[in-house]
Amino acid sequence: MKIKSILSKLENFFFHITPPFYLIAVLLGCLTVLPILLSPYIDKKNDEYKISLMQNTMRLNKLSLEIYEKNKTIANHQNILITDFALQQSSARRLSAKERIELASIITEQADIHNLDPLLVIALIQIESTFNTNAQSHKGAKGLMQLLPDTARYINKKTDKSIPENGNLFDAETNIALGTAYMEYLLNKTNGNLEYALAAYNMGPANMFRAKRENKVPKAYSNKVLKEYAKLQKAVDTINVAQK
Repeated sequence: MKIKSILSKLENFFFHITPPFYLIAVLLGCLTVLPILLSPYIDKKNDEYKISLMQNTMRLNKLSLEIYEKNKTIANHQNILITDFALQQSSARRLSAKERIELASIITEQADIHNLDPLLVIALIQIESTFNTNAQSHKGAKGLMQLLPDTARYINKKTDKSIPENGNLFDAETNIALGTAYMEYLLNKTNGNLEYALAAYNMGPANMFRAKRENKVPKAYSNKVLKEYAKLQKAVDTINVAQK
């Protein structure tokens, strides 16, 4: 009897606790199935978020590029105006405003391409030709930066300027493109020594290096260019201070 009583109590106990266990099992089953059911929806939302993020990133990149280009344009315009002001301090003042701005644009662009100060280019042209596009020396040097045809052909091939062999050296853009390329080439050859590079520009690199070995590099030409360069720098510094 005692054993039957115990078994009866156990039976009643399991009878009462079984429903909650079933309920828990059902709930656990639902929790297991729910993520599987929601997975396509979650994946879709995740994909939509990624696409939206990508589109927004592309918009931001485009906007950043537009801002960069606008700032670059503004900076380039300011540089052209400064170059134009410097031209007014030289023999180029006799040119019309339109001609001077066109020349300032060419000088600014080519100086930037060849890592030169536009003011140095102006100083060089001032000493070489006083801004006479049709200038020609008795040795055959032509144009604003007084380039010999052989030198022009050499630097054209050396720097891959792709200017036709019969390129007109009296054309301002052609002449300045080759002249600035030549000046950059000479600065590289002289390890950035501006005095030696200017001497080489005037007398040819072979003659300059020969004179350098003998410690007899002429300074008259380089001094003239550097004096003109310093004058232009002082004039530009004056307007920069006035704008602050």
